[in-house]
Amino acid sequence: MPLLLPDSLAPKAFLAEHWQKRPLYLPQANERNLPTIDADEIAWLATLQDVESRLVFTTITDDRASYRVMQGPFAESELQALPRENWTLLVNDVDKHLPAFRAYFDLLPFIPQWRIDDLMVSVAAPGGSVGPHKDNYDVFLCQGDGVREWRLSDNLLLKHDKESTSLDLLEPFPASTKYICVPGDVLYLPPAVPHWGVAQDLCTTYSIGMRAPTCSELKFHADGSREHEAHRPKDNSNNTETVFYSDPDLQLGEAADGRISGDAVRRIQAQKLLNESMTEFEIANILGAVVTEPKSWLCPESPCTSDQQRADRGQTDLEVHGMARLAWYISDEFLLIFANGVAHDLPPSGVNVARQLCLDRSVQKAEIQTLMGQPDGPALLSWLLEQGVFKLNLMPE
Repeated sequence: MPLLLPDSLAPKAFLAEHWQKRPLYLPQANERNLPTIDADEIAWLATLQDVESRLVFTTITDDRASYRVMQGPFAESELQALPRENWTLLVNDVDKHLPAFRAYFDLLPFIPQWRIDDLMVSVAAPGGSVGPHKDNYDVFLCQGDGVREWRLSDNLLLKHDKESTSLDLLEPFPASTKYICVPGDVLYLPPAVPHWGVAQDLCTTYSIGMRAPTCSELKFHADGSREHEAHRPKDNSNNTETVFYSDPDLQLGEAADGRISGDAVRRIQAQKLLNESMTEFEIANILGAVVTEPKSWLCPESPCTSDQQRADRGQTDLEVHGMARLAWYISDEFLLIFANGVAHDLPPSGVNVARQLCLDRSVQKAEIQTLMGQPDGPALLSWLLEQGVFKLNLMPE
């Protein structure tokens, strides 16, 4: 079930009036029975080596807040010793480690899947905050337990706080708008909107962050470099050369079937993020590979031989690995599928499988057997297995 938008604001109107344009506060917009995670569970994730986590401490001196950040993973004893107030624990990519939390993405069926990056979960004690800042990506802030106050500013030229460069914070600002978010509330923020959240009590926030490739990411890939790290862009407000893909004209139909739309490729051309002489095929190839490339520490493992043989014979349903990223592209002249940063030709017989993998994150063995009976089907399935798309070692015999 999608977000409960106001009666006067259907998804099409949301895209036209708010997406990448202006914030929107949605009280009680999330009435779904979505997965939840408590402070102890988040703390456990933050102790793991392959989990990206941070602790941010707030210190108040002479009515001015300053912030100190520590990077995880953390020792259990460190987390048990946290004070009663003025800290925030943040864990990125919770959806990759706990795939059930992908259910939060179902709140946004009007946003293309490839534009959704991750679910970050933050637990904050009273007074906890990451400070005033702005991001270069869209975010939907879904309030779980507790209460958080959000302060927004309409001044996009706020100065950066020179004492907090590790967090790339802004100087404290007078709020032009305040929202008190309680469980079930959702706050949408487009890129570059200064915001400042402060926990009023022990609270949990589920942040659905978008992925917007940068000009440099696309050009690195175009030059054949695979050394750059794919990630949700951080706030690079001081870097005037950083240009992000944008789609304020996003249309409702672009969110269908897990595809990258032709409009996305045309935006790349119009925004001159790549060489203007590049063809649609070249741009689609680069865009799809960049937006599906996982972080280096989130790459799925290769399947064991017995699992791969069972899958190759269509003897089991297949479930997409929680860390795998997928997309596909179709034009009048070519079809492409993208998996974990790699592009591959998509035979027409594989379109239904590509669609199911993107939408359902699984495909039934009957569909696999049908694919295997097509001329290019076995090669496509073998390629998907090689890219680590499927979670195989946990499937029953």
